[in-house]
Amino acid sequence: WKDIWLNEGFATYAQWLWSEHEGQGTTRQLADQVYSAHPADDPFWKVAPGDPGPDDQFDDAVYDRGAAAIQALRDTVGDHAFFRILKGWPKAHAYGNASVADFEKYAEQISGKPLAGLFDAWLYQPVKPAASA
Repeated sequence: WKDIWLNEGFATYAQWLWSEHEGQGTTRQLADQVYSAHPADDPFWKVAPGDPGPDDQFDDAVYDRGAAAIQALRDTVGDHAFFRILKGWPKAHAYGNASVADFEKYAEQISGKPLAGLFDAWLYQPVKPAASA
């Protein structure tokens, strides 16, 4: 369950994509809402979705901070690489298991960008990360 954000963060982000499709706000706007709704001292930021632990595996941060991390990835790599990652990731690990580390490596491979700092800030640090743009 350590890698639960891969399921739940992506499920939330898929909801955001559908909202965007339906004209109910862009994924960027929805990520901004999550970011601005939680000040730096909010306990929301204390849960690290990359390894939330058994007591927090279903915390809102796993879902919403996980989805915001995916938006930060999109902002960093651009739409072309981002959607290649989204489309290729399930195929690359069909019928098998994958970890957060596997996803990080895959995203770096497809985007050609170093992403360790982004993933560390958004998934592993128990503090509010710098806003992505």
